[in-house]
Amino acid sequence: MKKTYSKQHRENISKACKGRVSWSKGKKMPIESLYKNMISHLKYNVTMEWLTQFKDIEKLKFLNRSISRGRDKKGFNDSVYIQFIEKFYNDPQFNYLYDKWKTTNNKWMRPSLDHINAKCKGGDCLIENLQFLTWFENRTKMDMTQEEWKNVKINIKDYVL
Repeated sequence: MKKTYSKQHRENISKACKGRVSWSKGKKMPIESLYKNMISHLKYNVTMEWLTQFKDIEKLKFLNRSISRGRDKKGFNDSVYIQFIEKFYNDPQFNYLYDKWKTTNNKWMRPSLDHINAKCKGGDCLIENLQFLTWFENRTKMDMTQEEWKNVKINIKDYVL
């Protein structure tokens, strides 16, 4: 049976722990453990050998988070997930945005998954219809087609005072 503590006892414990440094402060988890942890949380069936070919675990985590929303991963299965990671892990546009965001830590520069042809205009969640833009550019593009967006970018001075 679990012992319940009085309010006073909990306050005493809290006071005693104030300012104490965590045992894990400054320690890093072994890279193998990070990969094992990732595999255990993935909803897709991939091997450790396949996953460890991607040396930048932080970039891999970022790509996984980018498809964590249900609407962005509709139709994803094991093979589509593998294609997604392999495409974007090495994609020059994604890597440029990701590196720029990591060095500047500017929230507007954060890479954001975009549907080239908006879903509301008949676009789908196929890999060929996905790209990464900056968060700002993705929010500005909204549901424009890629051609409409290119036209706006070329004539941006007409839209800004």
